Amino acid sequence: MNGKTFLFVLVAVSLLSGCLRKEILDDISIESAVGFDYVNKNKIKGTVLIPIYKREETANKTLTAVSVSTKDILEELQHKTSEPLVNGSIEVALYGKRLAEQGIFPFVDNFHRDSSIGTRLYLAVVDGTAEELLKGHYGRQGNGIYLSNLLKHNIEQRDVPKTNLHLFLKMYYADGQDPFLPYLRRVGQDVQVEGIALFRGDRVVDYIERNDMFFFKILTDSYTEGTHTVRLQKGNYASVKNISTKRSISFSGPKTHPHLHIHLSLEGVIREHKQGPFTPSAQQAVQQQFEKEIKTKASELLRRFQELNIDPIGLGDWAKSQYRHFSYRDFYRRYRHLPFRITADVRIRDTGIIE
Repeated sequence: MNGKTFLFVLVAVSLLSGCLRKEILDDISIESAVGFDYVNKNKIKGTVLIPIYKREETANKTLTAVSVSTKDILEELQHKTSEPLVNGSIEVALYGKRLAEQGIFPFVDNFHRDSSIGTRLYLAVVDGTAEELLKGHYGRQGNGIYLSNLLKHNIEQRDVPKTNLHLFLKMYYADGQDPFLPYLRRVGQDVQVEGIALFRGDRVVDYIERNDMFFFKILTDSYTEGTHTVRLQKGNYASVKNISTKRSISFSGPKTHPHLHIHLSLEGVIREHKQGPFTPSAQQAVQQQFEKEIKTKASELLRRFQELNIDPIGLGDWAKSQYRHFSYRDFYRRYRHLPFRITADVRIRDTGIIE
């Protein structure tokens, strides 16, 4: 590189860097979580969580404001802090139950239009108000990181299907699937995943209870690691861990009268068995009971979705991929009476530490 080229690059970099807005961490308030709650038909309450970093642990500061839109709420909150509020580090966005049942799209779309916010932002519905949950104290790293880790753990290793801002918007805009989000509850000084909130459009219409979350996940997502306890006869049980699942969804018959078949295959390892040695006959009994449980619970959930006229599994999109000249309108017109069959195949790979 000759001297003139080097001088040109140096001047260009200097000019471009001068166009950037510089923000020093000590001179700004970084939001780590936000929450929205219903006030009345015309107003909502917004809460932002700001971590205060200390030597031993992270404290939590919350600010609230009431207005007609998220934009106005942010403007109101700017008047309540001595430093500029910056939302590029938001980990979680929460929606109070009452607001979620009224519709949350305007408060989700706001994040979608903000280029500083990543699409992997976690969204969740709160039993009660988002403000109350955010005002707790849940860990040494601050509430924002705690809630983000809680959701990440339950998605990757427990019973919550994959969900974030990007996936919620994808399901919302899709013609062949309805959205869902984790449902959280504050219990004392802890937060727990209470279930799954099911949406029709942008409004919550039902909730999957915690006992049914495992079956909902294997219907909507692949399982790579998890645990489930199979109840056997006479009060016995077997704990199946390191579960991995696959699902196969297919349609048969003409598109005017389709028949649905969902096949769920599962592999796992026995980690605990209450009654005696785990013999081949005991293994067979566990596999058969687990298959029966999967077919029963999955069928109950699917019938429930049909009654509510919602499709969190995305059956409409699966049908479109298998039929030419497909019409979503015609499919969902018959959705409530769609005949279906669910089959399951459970295989215990080995008996783990009790072998």
